[in-house]
Amino acid sequence: MGDVLNFKCPCCGAALSFSGKTGEMTCEYCDASFTMEQAMAAQEAEKEDAASSDMTWTTPEQLVINDENGKMTGYKCPSCKAEMVADENTAATECPYCGNQAIIPQAFEGMYRPDLVIPFAVDKEEAKSKLNEFTKGKKLLPKTFTEGNRIEEITGMYVPFWLYSCHASGSVSYDGVKSKSWDENGVKYVKKDHYRITRSGDMDFERIPVDAATQMDDATMESLEPYDLSKGVEYNAAYFSGYLANRYDVEEKDAQPRANERVTNTFKERIRSTVSGFEEVQERTESIKLTKAKAEYAMLPVWMMTTKYDGETYTFGINGQTGKMVGALPIDKGLANKHFAIGTIVCFVVVQILIALFASFTVPAEIFALVVSLIVGLIYVSGLKRAMNTVRAQHGARSYLRDDTIKMGAPVDRFTYTKTEASGGQPVNRAQAK
Repeated sequence: MGDVLNFKCPCCGAALSFSGKTGEMTCEYCDASFTMEQAMAAQEAEKEDAASSDMTWTTPEQLVINDENGKMTGYKCPSCKAEMVADENTAATECPYCGNQAIIPQAFEGMYRPDLVIPFAVDKEEAKSKLNEFTKGKKLLPKTFTEGNRIEEITGMYVPFWLYSCHASGSVSYDGVKSKSWDENGVKYVKKDHYRITRSGDMDFERIPVDAATQMDDATMESLEPYDLSKGVEYNAAYFSGYLANRYDVEEKDAQPRANERVTNTFKERIRSTVSGFEEVQERTESIKLTKAKAEYAMLPVWMMTTKYDGETYTFGINGQTGKMVGALPIDKGLANKHFAIGTIVCFVVVQILIALFASFTVPAEIFALVVSLIVGLIYVSGLKRAMNTVRAQHGARSYLRDDTIKMGAPVDRFTYTKTEASGGQPVNRAQAK
């Protein structure tokens, strides 16, 4: 119950880490590689040798440190014997004194045992390369940001997630308008036919991830999606060797509303896509029911780096399976003003030329060109600023919708009344209801 695992190389005795690149346990000291089965067998053999020896220097109970109530407060490093602070959610960590990797299996006992684990497929060098690529081409990035950046401190960790699956069914009603316009005796008339629109359907969602760690930023975690959850494997503590890992501290019932919100949004988007032929559509009511709910507990791989620049903290995340990179970069205000000026001036010249060649205006051409150029300049700089922050919370669950389960009900478009107006919004006759 109080054991601390430390996978050692059978060749040299150094720590073994799981390599996402090779899918094997690798020794960073002698470069030896072992399959998961070989590493586990070597660990068991080492335990047997230690148990039969009179020279055993510690016992499993001495490694995990508990308080008087039995709650974990820390652990002793199996290598240098230093005592580290850790809480009951700590599952895998690293000794800050000797760099020894320690896995605490008791963190995943009982209900904390994951249903599946997605192993790292992106190694540290590839993750560092992704971070370097992310900063390239960012026109508003301060030149001093990448100088001496703490790229070596990038950390691989397994983040706990709840995966939600469910069946969604229901209906959404809308107010719709079909318009027809014509001119008569110099007066423009618009006839609007109003309808009550109803659409219904059924669909299944599978394994929508919701971050289950309070210390992780939810928007950043959602921005790293999607994961290929079909490549999940059965939990094995060896996958955590060389990485950090914490078990969940957000209960399943507390994370469920986020999954429900994403399902509801995607359900409504899918239903709305079936409404066509109307010039105006406004949602009126919704009635959505979620059934066959199922929650699974998973550990997903993430590379994280947090760095400070000019007094601000910037966090970057990399999907440890796909290599997708997200994060926010600092913006140089001077560069932003420079690009706004460049965009505005270039647009002003172009608009002036086009006006001179193709158009005539009652307003002065210079004023028109300036207004258009300022708008274009703002749009241009806004686009550059948007590229500096790729963290986007997911409002829906489209990636987890099973298209083969979508079944739409019969569409209902019920005419309610018609109304005709002349220019200026004056009614021609009373609304005719049916």
